[in-house]
Amino acid sequence: MDFLCIGEPLVEFTNPADDPARFNRLAGGDTLNTAIYLARLSPAGAVGYLSRLGDDKMSDYLASIMVDEGLVDLCQREVGGRPGLSFITTDSTGERSFTYWRDQAPARRLFSDQSEIIALEQADTLFLSGITLAVLHPQGRASLLAALAARRAAGAQIVLDTNYRPRLWPNAATAAEVIGKAAGVATLVLPSLDDMSGAFGTDDPQEALALLMHLTKAEIVLTTGGGDVLYRAAGQDTARAIAIAEPRAACDTTGAGDSFNAAWLTGRKAGLSIDDAIARAAALAAEVVCYPGAIMPRAAMPFAASGTQ
Repeated sequence: MDFLCIGEPLVEFTNPADDPARFNRLAGGDTLNTAIYLARLSPAGAVGYLSRLGDDKMSDYLASIMVDEGLVDLCQREVGGRPGLSFITTDSTGERSFTYWRDQAPARRLFSDQSEIIALEQADTLFLSGITLAVLHPQGRASLLAALAARRAAGAQIVLDTNYRPRLWPNAATAAEVIGKAAGVATLVLPSLDDMSGAFGTDDPQEALALLMHLTKAEIVLTTGGGDVLYRAAGQDTARAIAIAEPRAACDTTGAGDSFNAAWLTGRKAGLSIDDAIARAAALAAEVVCYPGAIMPRAAMPFAASGTQ
């Protein structure tokens, strides 16, 4: 397996702007979104998903989406478990607001079982996010970070999306401490300027990059909400800014960063240069925001598996 994504799958209910009384059911959750886009851009069987689900109809729904999207399902099922729910509304600019019911989710108990640690050995690249870290119980979080350090020592690539949701943390200081530890384990960090502002208190791109460079020797791809992407090669003391195309008007920004991550990872795996991989990632994100929900229709994907457009 090339990629294994780790985190919490959610059943998402999105509210169409033209019909405020209706919510559409979709699959979501940041790492599941990335896994789906990775699978669409990779050969069959190349992408897996590791989490926990329950034994209810909503868990069955999420599992069916994983099958439909070609993911290798490594999710344990808990008797009596219920997955997290997310209700999403968007404003006139496509910006989102969230309401969650997720405290009961089985994903919170990930890595309390040795079999889940062993599952990490099945992939060359392991992908997690700040949300993954936030939802885990402290013991499971510590077990995951230790296991990731061991996998890195064995040659695996560890990818961290810093995705920060303040409601999932007791405070920003705790989030910054945990995300900082994970960044130190990672070989690639994919932060956004919004994450850095919320968790680390800096909204200046250069300051954010400098802070990250102090925390980790990993490769860094810092997105700035449609502005230049800041890139630092692993272990280097300098970085550069890479311009991307002007952002398009958004219908719904859900999933933009998740799709960017997937297109970047698959583009680099396909041998694209740094600049071309960033342009490809930005191009996919620009298409995703034109559709409601995190996952755009498969038929609308601007490029396919192993494509380098």
